[in-house]
Amino acid sequence: MAKDYDFDIAISFLTQDEALALELRDRLSPNTDVFVYSKKQEDLAGTDGLESFRAAFGSRARLVVVLYRSGWGQTPWTRVEETAIKERVLSDGWECLFFMMLGKGATPPKWLPKTHIRFNFEEYGLEQALGAIKGCLQRLGGILRPSDPVQQAKVVERRKAFHAERQRLLRCEEGVKAVREEVSVIYQHAESCITKINASTELKLRIGNNGNLCVMTNGQVAVTMYWCPYYANTLEGSPLVVRELAGPVCLPGENSVYAVDPRVISEKRYEPELSEEAGWCWVTEAKPKEFLSSTKVADMCVEAFLQLIDRVASGDLRLPSILDELDSGEDPRVWR
Repeated sequence: MAKDYDFDIAISFLTQDEALALELRDRLSPNTDVFVYSKKQEDLAGTDGLESFRAAFGSRARLVVVLYRSGWGQTPWTRVEETAIKERVLSDGWECLFFMMLGKGATPPKWLPKTHIRFNFEEYGLEQALGAIKGCLQRLGGILRPSDPVQQAKVVERRKAFHAERQRLLRCEEGVKAVREEVSVIYQHAESCITKINASTELKLRIGNNGNLCVMTNGQVAVTMYWCPYYANTLEGSPLVVRELAGPVCLPGENSVYAVDPRVISEKRYEPELSEEAGWCWVTEAKPKEFLSSTKVADMCVEAFLQLIDRVASGDLRLPSILDELDSGEDPRVWR
């Protein structure tokens, strides 16, 4: 007897790949029923949320699509999804899993057989991904229903309303206030990470912020995060600026004087963005469709800070000295 499923497809993804997951959902929805958390929260309401969430990937969807990049399976939600998916393939076989590789250099999990086909998104793109997913679904017995113009119109209507609200919030005091709260989340999460590191190691790291500027330092290198809106009623031209520096840096409020100035190793800008699914988040110019949560940005900054410390310890990064002030052959703003 053929098995009945609540969903044709369930998509597992990291928050930063939410835009792609939503695009896949919207493009597949006219012909299939797609589970994307949290657009299917109504299906979890009134139930044991965690078990219902597991079931979406373990038994309720005919085909499971994984948008995989490094870090998938290590966050709380994708860890739950990974466990359910592994149990599923053991009972139903590998045909129910469509594994899409995102990002260069990503290494698939060890439990995925080398013989299992992996779709390379960067090489083949969205259109071929859609065709491949539909093909897998049909091979599993799924039926692609005819497109419903009314359903398509509802999708367009929802997205139109969201984009109008997004434009409003990006250009009003309410949006500026919301992003300032997200900046506070970044700084608080970074401080929590540094506190845990200090409690478990002998690194003796320091961190402090004054609301606009947050500094992490060990006296040799530093990572600074700075956000201050250019205008009071719009987010235009107001990125979070993250700099990696070699040399001693004062914490906000300190008045120490050092013999040498710190040198900027790199600078990255994170623009505030509003995602339909994740709410307020951050994007970079290089990857405008990759949504980063505030905690993810904080984790990335802490990781960059630790990498700087490691580079100094290994001799890969030379610290500035007074003699460098006499060198006028290089741009003093950049130090490599």
